[in-house]
Amino acid sequence: MTILLNTLFSEKGELFAIGQGRRVVFAHCKPKISIYEKSTQVPVLGEHGYKEKSIRFTIVLCRDMEFTSSLVEETMQKTERYELASDFLRNDGIVERFYFHNISLIEINPAGEWEFELYATEEQKRKLSEMAGI
Repeated sequence: MTILLNTLFSEKGELFAIGQGRRVVFAHCKPKISIYEKSTQVPVLGEHGYKEKSIRFTIVLCRDMEFTSSLVEETMQKTERYELASDFLRNDGIVERFYFHNISLIEINPAGEWEFELYATEEQKRKLSEMAGI
């Protein structure tokens, strides 16, 4: 079972395309991070088993992205990986910038939203969970 725990919204972000030895700003965006909890029942012989829980972070970039190039498809073909820099408001009122390296594009849905799998460090996961009240 997968449960959406919380969503964090950012007012400012930059998506970087990395390829051919270059790192360029690909788009200005307003990312949102969704935090999911997935629990799986693991059977154990002779017992009821146990639940294994994991936390997953995804980033969605909304359809109002401002691309820095008019050659979006061509840039995507040359891109080896993506990175994201984004500002999130902490609970104490301070804006903190997060840098997410090597995020993986999952899909571009019909609504124009780009969804990425986030590979965050343990420190980033801890901070994002605190900001989300988890």
